[in-house]
Amino acid sequence: METLSVRCNHCGAPLQVAENTRFVTCQFCQSSLEVKRTDSSVFTEEVAKIAENTGRMAESLEVIRVQNEIEKLDREWGFEQTNHMVQGSNGPTPPGSPIFGLAFTIFFAVGCFGMASFSASFGAPGIFQLVPIGMGVFALVAGVMGMVKGQAREEAQSRYQQRRTELTHQLEALKQK
Repeated sequence: METLSVRCNHCGAPLQVAENTRFVTCQFCQSSLEVKRTDSSVFTEEVAKIAENTGRMAESLEVIRVQNEIEKLDREWGFEQTNHMVQGSNGPTPPGSPIFGLAFTIFFAVGCFGMASFSASFGAPGIFQLVPIGMGVFALVAGVMGMVKGQAREEAQSRYQQRRTELTHQLEALKQK
């Protein structure tokens, strides 16, 4: 069996190790060492330092994972925001106030129903009564649907903000380690 001469990278003592040995303990300083081989050299590295470096890399990877999750969450929320934009004359804008939308819906529906009753009081043909009634019903349905969508959007925004806060706290805790 052939032996190799290497040095302990902790204390520098000479060590004789078998050619296929992977781990050795220094007889002088009692350090646990890994025997590493390259094409041109054989050397030792302390196992404790390897474990320490591995631990630091794992922590760094966890920080990167949380940062990527925050970026993904922000990107998805940005897409969600874009989907809810209203096309205006100056480009896309966020949807208006749900209260304003509800007030406009009620005003429009009352106006439509008022036109229907006004045309009925003058004995106008049925079509002149049905069209405003249909428009009023359509306005009420659209208003209710808008309120439901607005509520769903507010809930989605709340979930986004809560998740982002959780991830931010998790990232801060990881960075403090």
